[in-house]
Amino acid sequence: MGDAAPAEGTEHGATSSQLFDSSMRSVARRLRTFQRWPRTSPVSPRDLVEAGFFYVGPRDEVQCFCCGGVLKDWRPGDCPIIEHLNFFPSCKYICGEDVGNQEMLSLQEIFDTVDGQFLSLLQGIVSEETALPNEPEYPEMVTEEMRLSTFQNWPQNSDVHPEQLARAGFFYTGRGDVVRCFYCDGGVRSWSFGDDPWREHAKWYPECEFLLHSKGREFVSSVQATFSTTLLAPVIWAFFFFFSGKDESQLSTEEQLRRLQEERMCKVCLDRDVSVVFVPCGHLVACGECALNLRLCPICRAVIQGSVRTFMS
Repeated sequence: MGDAAPAEGTEHGATSSQLFDSSMRSVARRLRTFQRWPRTSPVSPRDLVEAGFFYVGPRDEVQCFCCGGVLKDWRPGDCPIIEHLNFFPSCKYICGEDVGNQEMLSLQEIFDTVDGQFLSLLQGIVSEETALPNEPEYPEMVTEEMRLSTFQNWPQNSDVHPEQLARAGFFYTGRGDVVRCFYCDGGVRSWSFGDDPWREHAKWYPECEFLLHSKGREFVSSVQATFSTTLLAPVIWAFFFFFSGKDESQLSTEEQLRRLQEERMCKVCLDRDVSVVFVPCGHLVACGECALNLRLCPICRAVIQGSVRTFMS
């Protein structure tokens, strides 16, 4: 820990019968302040919130809702609860007194260790990260309530409700109807009536660990099977037609035009023309907008390492 400071207008270590900021007693409210928390910080928002802190900035400066103590310049290995206790030992919250927040861990639990590592101090926070193996891309969006709070300017004419999106792991980016998964960083947009956020999540980002933990591998596999069949249908039809030996010159002008339109149609949205070639597989099956949401080629399932814009005359 690099630096600390008492609350303005109070002496370091002074006790008070009132909370410094009673509006921040709520865990969810404190979490909401971390939307601009530096992603490179070695300390996670959930650990800071558990220790009673909310984000005030600039950089990595946080403040305790109870004693008003300020800490900043966090370093790798810092434990927010321990640092809070070291710098502000008279804080009623960190000492375990009932200040209106959820029940605080005892000092014995704080110092209890396993193999030299602190035990998890997050048991009081309901988190979708439980049992997930890796850190989420957006740890500040780990709770459903936090994600839901980002939908204040969600388009009113959208057919998909924010509650559904937040429950499926998405938060609103503030652009159009683009949402992102807090865990895998997968983006989805162009929502239509009848779209199921969980199914869309499974369709585009089947390896998301939050998705697999929440819905199970069987659900994801069933969605992928349906999705692959839908996307491959035009390709299967083309192969069937090609190997049937039917001469294209025998087709009517109307049939030839229909075939040409299908060949140029994006196999994802089935609306716009294809315009992006995937690298390294070389498949031309998606329009520019749909290509942004794909990690795997919908035809061969190869990982998309790059793309090339094409222009069809």
